Amino acid sequence: MSPAFIKGCAESLPNARITFDKFHVIAHASRALDETRRIEQKTTPGLKGLRWKLLRNYGTLSDTARAEVDNLLAKLTTKRTARAWVYREQLREILERKQINVVAAMLWQWCTNVMRSKVEPMKEVAKLIRNHFEGIIAWAQTRQTNGFLEALNGLFQSAKRKARGYGRFSTIRTVIFLIAGKLDFSKLNPHVAR
Repeated sequence: MSPAFIKGCAESLPNARITFDKFHVIAHASRALDETRRIEQKTTPGLKGLRWKLLRNYGTLSDTARAEVDNLLAKLTTKRTARAWVYREQLREILERKQINVVAAMLWQWCTNVMRSKVEPMKEVAKLIRNHFEGIIAWAQTRQTNGFLEALNGLFQSAKRKARGYGRFSTIRTVIFLIAGKLDFSKLNPHVAR
C-alpha cells in the first residue's frame, strides 16, 4: 500500500492490476488497534498488559486470555479500544468472504461506520481502505498476494548485506544466485558441511 510499491508497479508493469492482500489491510487495522490501546491506556490502567492478547487472533487465545478480552468487550460502549478490536475483527470477517459484490458493499459500509465513530486511528485505516479500495477488491477477486515478491525482495536484501563492500552489480547478482539457488557444493568439495 506504499506509494513506492504503487509507483514501481505502474512504471514497470503498466498493464498489471495492483492488489492489496488481506494481510496488509489487517496489519494496518492491528496497528490502529494498538495505537488506540496506547492512547486509552494512559487513562485506563486496566488495559496494560493486554497488547498481545488484543493483537492475536481471537481463535488462538488461551481460555484466560479470552476471558480478559471478553471482559474488555463487555465495556464496548465506553472503551474505544474494545470498539477498535471489534472493527478489526469485522474487517477480518469481511475479507474472508468470497462474493466480490458482498465484499465491496460490506467494506464500504465498514468504512462509513468507522468514519462515524470516535476511534481516530481506525478512521485512518478507513481512509486508507477507501483510497485503495479497487486494489483490495481486486485481491478479494483474485486472492493473489505479493508474498512471492516479498520473499524475493528479502533474498535480495540478504544478498546486499552479504555482498557489502562490493560495488559492482555483477558481484551482487552472483551472491543472489548463490543464496537463491540452494546449490549443493558437497559434490564439488566433500568437506563442505551440509
